Amino acid sequence: MTALDIKEEDIPRLDDKVVIVTGTWGSSGIGLATARIFQARGAHVHVLDLHPVDEDFDCFCSPWPAAAAAADRARKHATDTAAAPRRGTITYRHCDVADWTSLRQAFADIGHVDIAVANAGVSEHGDFFADALDEAGLLAEPRYAVIDVNLRAVLNFIKLSVSVFRRQRQQSKGGGAIVLTSSATAYAPELSLPVYSAIKLSVVGLVRALRPSIQQLCGATINSVAPAATVSKLLPPELAGPIVAAGGPVSTAHHVGLAVAYSATARQVRQVERYGRESETQAREAGRWNGRVILTLGNRWTELEESVAELRPQWMGEWNAEMTAFQQALTDSRPAAESNGVVRAEA
Repeated sequence: MTALDIKEEDIPRLDDKVVIVTGTWGSSGIGLATARIFQARGAHVHVLDLHPVDEDFDCFCSPWPAAAAAADRARKHATDTAAAPRRGTITYRHCDVADWTSLRQAFADIGHVDIAVANAGVSEHGDFFADALDEAGLLAEPRYAVIDVNLRAVLNFIKLSVSVFRRQRQQSKGGGAIVLTSSATAYAPELSLPVYSAIKLSVVGLVRALRPSIQQLCGATINSVAPAATVSKLLPPELAGPIVAAGGPVSTAHHVGLAVAYSATARQVRQVERYGRESETQAREAGRWNGRVILTLGNRWTELEESVAELRPQWMGEWNAEMTAFQQALTDSRPAAESNGVVRAEA
């Protein structure tokens, strides 16, 4: 695991870059914090949500004392930046991210996109596996909102982003970046949220599956952020209080937003892992941040995926890991010149 120390100044200037951020409940939390960070760096941010942006939400709020100092510094930095020139914009667009036509139209209306953040998500309510009967007295099919918003909408969002980035690359307009909001429950599932946890793990799975090929597909990168308990409308300060009282960490929305912005703009000294017919030399080439997941827990940031890959022989078994890699090499259909997965700067 790699501990990160992300600072406001680590996010480069993004003057006139176009960013899409999806949200729920008026982007009142991670989505709003992310939008404001990109705006402060000069980007034009389009927030796609069913509800207007909640301008009154405090992105720096956390009842956890250890987060207070960092939150105060970030708040001051945001205040200073708000008065600075070359500040970007935030535009709200009404959109149902779970509806293909609505999401497709939003992308069409926006046109050029540089960074696409699939942040919208809903929690799991009630016991998914409890028996409920329909009008005929038969076992009723459960509702799938958590799947529709947290997985199907994310797949559609990625598909639309890849299409836009592919077209822009053909027009020599540079690459792009996709960032997905997963959850700490992807790595440490919650007993009370079995479906939510499983779906968030599938989001990490998408990052893993696409990292060797996303450059070949469209010249973009794909990464994720996995937040643990974070203050938002889903977890307001009063509900986060018992976690803090028991000694648990709680992040500010701004803390998570920094990880999202970093994921879209950072560089890496090597790839997460070698894939298929790639050589170890190719895997050690530097490039844009790609195929990685940042866990946000309290006031810390930790990149998880490189360690997961490095330790595969231990948790999967040496022979199993070796033979699986061999099978991947046999089925790696990328042209030899492109089987390097290295994402070079295009943006």
